Amino acid sequence: MAPQFDESLLPRPVEALPDYANARSRQALAEKLQDAFRLTQEAATTIANAVVDPSEVRKTIGEPLDPGVEEISVPGGTLLGIRTKVWARRVMPDPRNPRILPSRRHPFAVDPGTGGEESKFRPIPEPKSRDAEKTDEAELAVEIESRHQLTWASEQASKYVLEANDWRQSIASQGVMEAVWLASTTYVHGDGFDPVTTLTTVEGSSRITAVHHLLKIRSADVPYEEQETKVRAVYRKLNERLEAGPNWDDQVALRCERVPALILVGFRKHPSGGTGFPTAVKSLVALRHVDPPLPWGPGPENESLADEVLDELYRQGIISATKRDYFAGSCTRAEARAAHLSDDPVFRAAQIADLFLAKDEAIKKAIRVAVTSQSTRKRIGPKLLNELATALILRANADDAGRTDQNRRYLRHAFGKSAHRENWSGTDRSTEQLATEAMKEVLQSLANPNDGDPGPSSLELAVRAAYPLIVSGRLNADRGSTGDQPDRRTPGEVLDAMRQTPQGIRQLAQALTDYAAGRSIRAVDENGEIRQLSDKSGEQMVTDNFLRSEYPPAGKARAPRPGDTPTDHFNNRVSELARAMEQLDAAFRAVAAVTGDDCRPIVEVSGVDRKLCSVWRDQLGRIDEELVVWGRAFQRYYAASSQAASTQVHADEEERAEPDDVYADAENWEPEVTASTKNA
Repeated sequence: MAPQFDESLLPRPVEALPDYANARSRQALAEKLQDAFRLTQEAATTIANAVVDPSEVRKTIGEPLDPGVEEISVPGGTLLGIRTKVWARRVMPDPRNPRILPSRRHPFAVDPGTGGEESKFRPIPEPKSRDAEKTDEAELAVEIESRHQLTWASEQASKYVLEANDWRQSIASQGVMEAVWLASTTYVHGDGFDPVTTLTTVEGSSRITAVHHLLKIRSADVPYEEQETKVRAVYRKLNERLEAGPNWDDQVALRCERVPALILVGFRKHPSGGTGFPTAVKSLVALRHVDPPLPWGPGPENESLADEVLDELYRQGIISATKRDYFAGSCTRAEARAAHLSDDPVFRAAQIADLFLAKDEAIKKAIRVAVTSQSTRKRIGPKLLNELATALILRANADDAGRTDQNRRYLRHAFGKSAHRENWSGTDRSTEQLATEAMKEVLQSLANPNDGDPGPSSLELAVRAAYPLIVSGRLNADRGSTGDQPDRRTPGEVLDAMRQTPQGIRQLAQALTDYAAGRSIRAVDENGEIRQLSDKSGEQMVTDNFLRSEYPPAGKARAPRPGDTPTDHFNNRVSELARAMEQLDAAFRAVAAVTGDDCRPIVEVSGVDRKLCSVWRDQLGRIDEELVVWGRAFQRYYAASSQAASTQVHADEEERAEPDDVYADAENWEPEVTASTKNA
């Protein structure tokens, strides 16, 4: 069965496999390894049989008295290694993978064979020097009870690795790209079976485990099989299928049969040191897994990936060099204006979001190429695209590092499902123009019985407003259990709720207007007027709690409004009804959840008083009939508003009628506009 393929990864092209080296070439390499590094015949032969191109390795070694090798400093001395490619069928992952060490069952705790599968045998012991008198020779030995114990240990390690560090999807698409570390290892059997020698990974190697699984190889069989005839036939058949047109499984095999490797062939001790080759190998592994360099973290990682995406888009001719520098934040605002690009970070943010969330296949392919050039395990979905766009957008922000990191964590959640799913674009329309078009879309949507998505202008307005609301601290992501947020929606979900109503359109436009003017973002009411504090002491500012309370999810109640007008009373009564419906639904589900001693819902066994149910059904029926009427009235009201908005010439309108009802004369509304809100 073909492995699941992640379409976000671009598969590496495949090529024909070289012939398995002839016996004379392998023998010549084995002799050179013995002369240059004092390896035993078994170790040298194992290495020579695993190498894809023995003649190339002989050239790399050069003169035995001064071999050409890679020198790797470790505590206690210097390891000597050769970088080359090896046949995957000739190497074995470590059967005592260090990742499983904490979960091993030791004999002192459980007698071998008396517990579950994990304690069937004793754990495989640590490797030692093959010759106790020659600890500087680059060969390891492992004492095992039998081949059965090796098979058991290998399967335990493989099971754990494929669950905890699965590379199969990446390797199926790309092959192994980073060298695995190998050392000649002899397995000495306690049951009298002859010792066997093979190249074994010294760092566990999740990659070789994944390769063997993809190639359907049982790793523990590698040391015991005489493979020359078999592997020649395998490689020949794969090459024949390549010429005829390989299927997916053939392509995976062609990528996996060869892997890059660093083969450890020697060790130079410090003159005063007592470190042996096994300890030196542990030190090398520790430098990667125990005490590795500090990871970049998501911030620097996404910055690097985002730059690579821009470079790839430029290489493919999708964006110009000027646009690349503009999106990368490499040009000044004056240089942006000179290039006829907006110097407003809000416009720039929307255009970056448009670029990364685009539906264009050429752009999506360029992003895949860029990301997979640095990481084959990243899934290129909405989450990563949001993070890459956020990294570039925040280059326009000069806050301190702590605040920038917070903005990054919040802004990456500002582009919701609609921004990825719907068709929209980052235009150069002014805030006034965009808000007016968005208002028309919302009115048409509210008048539509199908209640569809408002449209691209409202979506662009929400994306554009995300930047000022988040960088000014007015809209946050989930602050966790310690936060006092009314709900845990993402910023993108809050913005999406805002763009569904006329008041929300007005608030988004006001956020853009106030931010451009360099002032705190003020709250607006249903009519677009700046809201006053309840004590009339000043204007009300937007907060995260305000936005979440004022623009709740569909079906949820809005926060009570202060005021004593008929409209205020009406809005509060509607909110009370919404809360009552929530409580009714919760109470209904709570009744159904009560179970009896037999674990069955009691309501299904004994039911509820029939007369009481009849009364409830009558009440719900009357409410249902009235809700239908209310919904039709709502639709008629907004159908009229939408028709008026489509014929109104809003640019010349200077007066607004005083509304008598909720959202009245919504089509006449214009946002407060300053010169700074218009595109440069």
